[in-house]
Amino acid sequence: MSTHPHVARLARVVRSQRPGIRLELSSQNFAQPAMQKLVRSETDIALGRWDLIPADVSSRIVMRDELVVALPEDHALAGRGRVSAGELAGESFVSLPPYEGSVLPDRLRRLAHANGFVPEVVQIAPDTQTALALVSAQVGCHLTFASVARNATDPHVVFVPLEGAAEADVDVDLRAAWRRDDRSPAVHAVLECLFDDAGVENR
Repeated sequence: MSTHPHVARLARVVRSQRPGIRLELSSQNFAQPAMQKLVRSETDIALGRWDLIPADVSSRIVMRDELVVALPEDHALAGRGRVSAGELAGESFVSLPPYEGSVLPDRLRRLAHANGFVPEVVQIAPDTQTALALVSAQVGCHLTFASVARNATDPHVVFVPLEGAAEADVDVDLRAAWRRDDRSPAVHAVLECLFDDAGVENR
């Protein structure tokens, strides 16, 4: 299972309500490796954001999310309530590495293409924390998630929600995935705990 803030809460719930279940967590920076491990039966549940779900895998939304743009506090767009993707044409971007299955670089590329421009990536950051530090240093802006913005503490970075993601068909909701034929009582007990904690509807 890939690590995420929801997983920390899940671990507490499983420990208190399902003491006979052992929860083993492993870190994955990107969702695609987690899905591959799930399909190969190397893990039982994965959390991530995927465009395609294999036919033998079930999934359900754990947390709804949306794209936001991280901007330096004195940026011209920092005071806006929302910003459209088209208004980011000509901006300098700090991006995460464009590895296979990496969601944010893909979303940046797709949004830019839908709005007729190629994003100018001036710096590749190894992780979100570094990307936000570079935004704070006014290196560029950074496309990220609203869930990241809720936990950010740097007063020199402003997060503005992004319009137009739905039109470009870029889903960023966090999902739990598990093998459709998995009948393990432990797996379904953990899923029950996870969805009860999440409180979002099925999709």
